[in-house]
Amino acid sequence: MSFDRCSDFTLAAEQVSNVHGSQTNIRHLHGNLVLSPQQTRRERTRWDDTFKQDFNKFTHIRSPYVAQLFGYNNNQSGSLALIFYDVPSNLNTALIPLLHVIFKNNILSPLLYPYFEHQLTLWKPDEKTAIGDLWIDPRSGELRLGPHVQIPLYGSWMLLSYPSNSTFIGQLPPLSIQTYSDMGTTFNYLTRTVPTSNIIQGIVRCYRSFWHKLTDEDAGSIFKTLLGTVFHQPSQKIIARVPVEVRDRIYYYFGRVDTSSDATRKSLDVMEDGSVRFTVMPMDIQCVEEMTVQYFSSLADMKIVWITQAHRVFTQLGIDKDEWNKYSILGRLDLIFKCKRQHPMPHENTSIASGSSGAGPVYLFIQPIPQPSDNNKVWRSWAESTRYFWSSDSFGRKEMSEDMQLSLGLPSFTSKIQAAYPYWDQSAYEAIEMVHHYHHFDLSTTDLASMVGHPILEVVGDDDQFETWKDSTEVTSTSDSRESVDGPTFGTCWDEEDNNNQSWSSEEEDSSMLEDIEEENEVEMELMHIKESDTER
Repeated sequence: MSFDRCSDFTLAAEQVSNVHGSQTNIRHLHGNLVLSPQQTRRERTRWDDTFKQDFNKFTHIRSPYVAQLFGYNNNQSGSLALIFYDVPSNLNTALIPLLHVIFKNNILSPLLYPYFEHQLTLWKPDEKTAIGDLWIDPRSGELRLGPHVQIPLYGSWMLLSYPSNSTFIGQLPPLSIQTYSDMGTTFNYLTRTVPTSNIIQGIVRCYRSFWHKLTDEDAGSIFKTLLGTVFHQPSQKIIARVPVEVRDRIYYYFGRVDTSSDATRKSLDVMEDGSVRFTVMPMDIQCVEEMTVQYFSSLADMKIVWITQAHRVFTQLGIDKDEWNKYSILGRLDLIFKCKRQHPMPHENTSIASGSSGAGPVYLFIQPIPQPSDNNKVWRSWAESTRYFWSSDSFGRKEMSEDMQLSLGLPSFTSKIQAAYPYWDQSAYEAIEMVHHYHHFDLSTTDLASMVGHPILEVVGDDDQFETWKDSTEVTSTSDSRESVDGPTFGTCWDEEDNNNQSWSSEEEDSSMLEDIEEENEVEMELMHIKESDTER
């Protein structure tokens, strides 16, 4: 609604709750009649400050005589959010939460996602913005910032804009909101405005993840064998893989750590051997109840490699489209450390010699993850180890004794391993089919993958069509599998992380651009998973 000095206005509601301001209290509203207005003086409250902050953040009009409000009632929490925006008082309109448009049945639209990435770039290049913070102006189709709206199951799913120097094919006004359900119109808009690589990247980011909590026995074989492959989720049987010259160059690298302690996170260093070191004071580490260390594959574009060749593989192996969402790649790897035992702090431990409480920093080392080229013995040893140790030496040359850990009040941790298996809904495969047809490519060929410069997958055919991994078993009851109805997490992540670059002109640029957003989104997927698991219990 809009109030402009003494302008006439109509409120199309029979009953409206009291509207309070710092100076005015309007009791009853009916039609265009305002009854019983009265001026009251009262003490300022924190709500006045909040109202002012919202006004300064969201309004596009600075006139002291104009206040333009839009009320959004979040049915989940029952709370009212206010948006200030520049809508003339003679127009009856309301902003639309982007999440109501871009999600369908809790699945990201694989064409609207790249479309709104482009719209965000035109408005705010070089930025990541939570989808829950974005609203659509139905008059212009432009994006606006507004109060955050919770996305069911997804948390703060991110939308990434391209750099300000991005090269686009053409400039068109935004689509009208009536066309959002027409995928043909949306795809035509994309082909006339952005490079094909941008469209593919947007489709790729509309993945979900199947989370698999691994036993120590399974972890080594899965991490060693499934990297660079496409496999059947329930059985982990491989249907395609990158060529050997690519496989031989793939490696794992540390991505990021999630912990509640800022001091611990900021002290992080990656050592020359790949181990992760935290420099902490004993008091600081006491507040760390859980820590997740995330690793990614150097083959960051495996998602694109697969999505551009999926139709060829499915066709060659005769896999029905109803089964497509059961095929995945190996995504992010998580090591989750949980505090098992909290030793008493030195001042609480009477057995500690005087002066211990004034000890300097100590070092927590997370042992490096083995590489695909390492043999099974190395992987087995790593999987069965604690995967961390304490040291008084900054280079970790000597592990700290249990007695010393006890004397310093350092916690002990248990650890578990889990892997994310990204997969795509049928709508994403249908969207990439449109890209094939647009370029007049046969779905059974590798033309699209070759055009964007990615390696050609080897189909595991006929006799060994469903190749199993060596020294591995199928998913058993000892391995906990969880499905996530989301797509990318830090990789934001995916990330696997997601950072966008100009026109995705090179493979190296593509890899770096993916990292940030996928990491962010994968974290949200994981949180969603946890919520789903809690619900099931």
